[in-house]
Amino acid sequence: MHNTISTSGTAGDTANTDQLLGAWAHGWTISRGTDAPIPLADFGYRIQVGLPGHLERYVLQGHVLSAIQKLAQELDTPDTWLKVCAPHSSVAGILPPRWKVKPLEYLMSKSIAPTAVTMPEAYHINLIEDGDAVTARACSSEGHHAATGRMAIYKQYAVFDQIVTEPAHRRRGLAFAIMQSLANHACSKAASTGILVATDEGRALYTAMGWTLASEMTAAVLVE
Repeated sequence: MHNTISTSGTAGDTANTDQLLGAWAHGWTISRGTDAPIPLADFGYRIQVGLPGHLERYVLQGHVLSAIQKLAQELDTPDTWLKVCAPHSSVAGILPPRWKVKPLEYLMSKSIAPTAVTMPEAYHINLIEDGDAVTARACSSEGHHAATGRMAIYKQYAVFDQIVTEPAHRRRGLAFAIMQSLANHACSKAASTGILVATDEGRALYTAMGWTLASEMTAAVLVE
């Protein structure tokens, strides 16, 4: 029998989080241009990334600890990553010593609908479509690159990725404008739910934008 994480959530909460995690994994591969995720029995996905420092990624549901522990013990290729939909306290203790745990991240979601874009003065945003993905690029009136973001469509989900504002252009609302522009594009493609994984710093920004926390996420990488 699988060991499970004890939480105060309901079975419905867990099922919804698993659905969000699966959609995020598929959207992430579309955004990053990798092959589609490969299902792992009933607890997650394997993604072949193929980049230096990031050869392979496992996106895992956090409520089945024994399966995750067994997988972590079997994997032996450095630069393999785990993304587990569970807090550090649940994951760190079951990983062998070669796994280096990274800072906590957050799986977040939001219902999206068309809205007017709040554009900071002296900036403009261009959208560049690439199949089921789109890139938003913000530039200043002088032509300087200021911010960028990616979004991929998977079923009814819009998966937001790599939202970055250059240091010289921060605190001007550009990230908000990028997100609004991408969300509007997603709505035009019949998407209704946004998903992203945020850093600790990003979580505060997205919470202010109306995003809600679905689950904490623990990342770990297998080192030499």
